Amino acid sequence: MKTAGRWVPLLPLTVVASALAWLNRSPWWGWAAVAALLAALVLTARWWLRGRALLRTGAWLLAAVLVGATAVAIGPPLRTRVAGGEDRRATAAVPTREGPVTGVYDDDRTVEVFAGIPYARPPVGDLRWRAPEPPVRRAGVFAADRFSAVPEQATPTFLTRALAQVKQAPLEGTLLNPYPADEDSLTLNIWRSARPAVQKRPVLVYIAGGGFATGSGALPLYDGAALAARGDILTVTFNYRLGVLGFLAHPELAAESGHDASGNYGILDQIAALTWVRDNIAAFGGDPERVTVAGESAGGESVCILGATPLAAGLVDGLIGASGACMGTTGDRRDGHQADTRATAEAAGRRLSERLNGATVREMRDMPAGVIRAAAEPLDVHWRPSVDGYVLNRPPAEIYAAGDQLDVPLLAGSNADESSLGLLDPPGTGVDAYRRTAVETYGKDVEAFLRLYPGDTPGQVLDSLLRSTTDRVMTRAMHRWARLQTTAYLYYFTRVPPEEGLEKYGAYHGAEVMYAFDNLGHDGDATYTGTDHRLRDHLSAYWVNFVLRGDPNGPGLTRWPTVKQAPEQVLELGDRIAMVPRPHAAAVDFWMRYQGPIA
Repeated sequence: MKTAGRWVPLLPLTVVASALAWLNRSPWWGWAAVAALLAALVLTARWWLRGRALLRTGAWLLAAVLVGATAVAIGPPLRTRVAGGEDRRATAAVPTREGPVTGVYDDDRTVEVFAGIPYARPPVGDLRWRAPEPPVRRAGVFAADRFSAVPEQATPTFLTRALAQVKQAPLEGTLLNPYPADEDSLTLNIWRSARPAVQKRPVLVYIAGGGFATGSGALPLYDGAALAARGDILTVTFNYRLGVLGFLAHPELAAESGHDASGNYGILDQIAALTWVRDNIAAFGGDPERVTVAGESAGGESVCILGATPLAAGLVDGLIGASGACMGTTGDRRDGHQADTRATAEAAGRRLSERLNGATVREMRDMPAGVIRAAAEPLDVHWRPSVDGYVLNRPPAEIYAAGDQLDVPLLAGSNADESSLGLLDPPGTGVDAYRRTAVETYGKDVEAFLRLYPGDTPGQVLDSLLRSTTDRVMTRAMHRWARLQTTAYLYYFTRVPPEEGLEKYGAYHGAEVMYAFDNLGHDGDATYTGTDHRLRDHLSAYWVNFVLRGDPNGPGLTRWPTVKQAPEQVLELGDRIAMVPRPHAAAVDFWMRYQGPIA
């Protein structure tokens, strides 16, 4: 048994290492687990009965955890996504203003993808927190065969990887960024059919979601190959600056800007990407006069802002907004408003300087991005679009209400269970606390609120909290936005994706994206049915038709009238596809009248 005793301390090390390998999806985790189990069956029983075995084993276990966690944290390194299929032969070169670029083909050579093309200079060093500058001209041919790094944002940690294995969540592959992050990431990606086109193709430019804190145009969920393969349109995605690096406002930045404003650099990046598309897309066979910009969540809010800012004039011919708009209130985001005023945003910037020992903007530009992001984390609520006086000269909801927006065709909508991701960290459901908060928040309107959202039991409280947030933040916003455009098509997505273990999330925030992009299965595993395929075919066709003509209707599709034609109806996209009475009308009308903060 002495020989066995010398080996037994390796047991906890093997068990822990195999578990960590499984969490990290290492190919040898299964063999390690089997070896640990067999060894445990033979040796552990007698070893645990010996004198100081428990203490000794505990020490080995602690060491194993520390060593294993360190190994997982250090490597393997994240890698950028490779474009195209296994055939790495380059496409023909396409001329751009910065020089020729080549792409790669997908596996069946029906689609060409050009990935990681710079549309602006890297916003590093002295260019951090400045408006994007055009990219420099390159010598030679640029091989656009790999997506760039994603914008600076949180990357997966051991803990988040572990939690993802223990607790399932919708859009797991999208919410947990799987690629390396870097400030040098202002790039775009283009998909086009390899078939020759008779005429120039209209362009769909998609803006990723992620709360202006995460996201990237490189994520497989947004892969444009399936839409481009139809041969009718080009699809484009891009990266833009996020978080504090994309939305820091500060008096020093305003003073140096040349237009007395700061913040909203991420929105300026979006405008720069659209400018690049206007100037270069014709070389790829695209039509710069027919560009539709689309987005979901923060991407939808971005689309709404692009419709409100005069800086996007001449760049956009159609809007698609999904589960995100700019129809909220302006004030202080800590108080529940959607956007900060200039004064509030600049105050947050000054607090960041204080957290960095009074650093000036110049000194902050010399700091590593990770240091900035760590210091900015307690102020994260503020690193979003603000009413700066330049990109937005007044609150966007006021711009739309006055009719001063870009009044192009709009396709917009939201999902039935937008707030269900809150179940990942459920809110408190105390009945008394719910009523007290309702009285404090809604005052004279509290009884009307409680009739719509009762809270007589903990289960009812939870349901009302989720439904009220969905109605207030999403359903209301998309309804209001659609009513303020001359031509708008409004939908309501109700399909619960057939993902095992995720049924409780319902038609969750972002569930419609994989259907619209014809990318079922690109984020999470599910057994899709004929209902899903029919919904995919309809929704993706609606999008393509809208990009082509500003009207989603077409042969074989359920007729979809505009909001002005059917003001009390929406198109339900779910197990059925049909015009139905607008959902939660009484609740949405309550929020339309509500005067308090609305995110």
